[in-house]
Amino acid sequence: MKSKIFILFLLVMIVFVSNFALAAELEKNLVLYLSFDELDGKKVEDHSIHGNHGEIAGKPTLVDGKFGKALKLNGKTDWVTVAHDNSLCVSKAVTVMAWINAESHKGAGTAQWAGILAKSNNPRSYSFYTTTDGGGALHFSSMGGSVSNKPVELKKWQHVVAQMTEKKAHRYYINGELAGEFAGKGALPGKVDNADVFVGKTHEGNRQFVGTIDEVRIWNRELSAKEVKEQMESGRLKLLGVDPQQKLTSTWGLLKKEK
Repeated sequence: MKSKIFILFLLVMIVFVSNFALAAELEKNLVLYLSFDELDGKKVEDHSIHGNHGEIAGKPTLVDGKFGKALKLNGKTDWVTVAHDNSLCVSKAVTVMAWINAESHKGAGTAQWAGILAKSNNPRSYSFYTTTDGGGALHFSSMGGSVSNKPVELKKWQHVVAQMTEKKAHRYYINGELAGEFAGKGALPGKVDNADVFVGKTHEGNRQFVGTIDEVRIWNRELSAKEVKEQMESGRLKLLGVDPQQKLTSTWGLLKKEK
């Protein structure tokens, strides 16, 4: 019986260490996470390890979101600015994502695009929009532009993802499903791009987002399809799901009961 318990414990330890290593790697690559679950005046807390906190412009409303609270933007004077930090620069790959409930595919101005989030215009690291192109598709610009091959529904929560892969391709996901892949883009600019990050608009004029945004996350690597779906289904990000020490203690306690 003791041998059985010892073997089970070793298996638990192997799984625990493996999951911990994967979680630590995932956490390191997350460079921005705005949940909007609470605000501190004009400050929006970044839950990544990098502390890239945002500053609110205008008077957006804190409303019920997909998970917890979310930020409702008027498409004119409301957005969030995240000051430049080198951790927000990307040189190999990038994944940007958010839950959105858009009221329009275009901004409140005359532009045919509405910015979900963006860093710079020239050079362009990542600019993510909804657009009237493609019947209401997603548009991603990252050293070259493309449009998703599936539309975004209005006035309904949609999980939207855009990537620049290590092979210099654009890839889209809508609600966890692949929504287009397009090859042949330029190399990412890395630290040459020292612009701030905007949430709810871009750097090119009247392209402000009209609607509600929640769970904004930026990763400095390409997430797999499985990881994208896992992130879509998670609220306030818990990289391990539960405290690892608590999980290990609980499992060991159950094993000891089998003696």
